[in-house]
Amino acid sequence: MDPVSKILMERERTRPRLLPWVVLAVLLHTGAAAATYIVGRRATSRPIQPTVVSVKLVRPQAPARRAPSRRAPSRSTPVPQPSKPPATAVPQPTAIPAAPPAEPDKVQASADAMRSEDSRATPAPTPPPPEPGAGGGRGLSVGSNGAGGAAGIPADFRFTYYIERMLALIESRWYKPAVPQETRARVGFVILKSGRIEGIRLEESSGMPSFDRAALRALYAANPLPPLPPAYGKSSLTVHLSFAE
Repeated sequence: MDPVSKILMERERTRPRLLPWVVLAVLLHTGAAAATYIVGRRATSRPIQPTVVSVKLVRPQAPARRAPSRRAPSRSTPVPQPSKPPATAVPQPTAIPAAPPAEPDKVQASADAMRSEDSRATPAPTPPPPEPGAGGGRGLSVGSNGAGGAAGIPADFRFTYYIERMLALIESRWYKPAVPQETRARVGFVILKSGRIEGIRLEESSGMPSFDRAALRALYAANPLPPLPPAYGKSSLTVHLSFAE
């Protein structure tokens, strides 16, 4: 047998057999069609029951006639007329007799009496408080000298409000250590026009290093101070400040 015939025979053997599957498909389709036909026949064989709706006609009744009511004749009520208020008698202005002109001597005497009464009732003005000198018992002070100024402050610096402000700011940043009474240190520094502090130095030691360091730290913590008063003509202010316990 030639090779070509062998190949054809092999193909015939390996060819899938579709006949059984075709027969099975035909049977399934035939069964489905038969079932559909039977169900349709049963549905058509059942009688259709129509829906019955009962309708009842009701004749409208004529409204009953009401007997005419006898209304009592309306009587007109008289409207009361507004009564006029009784006339009020208007008081006539009475003429005030003019006072006779006062004599000049009596007018001057009454004015003097009024001035004396005012002077008794009004207390005398209190004198202004004295300017700060050596500090008034506070721990910081600029002292006082005999030239009318303040020791540690130039004599031409007359702005006491600035000195009080400066002392308050430095004292608020001064933390006093525990030292014996009468401990004192002196520190010098320069305030520029802008209020910046420069040249901080210990001029007189208290003998207690902790006290000296606390005084210097207070100045560094208060830097800068408020600007110098605009009316002060110089560009800086040299201050010598005393710290005392």
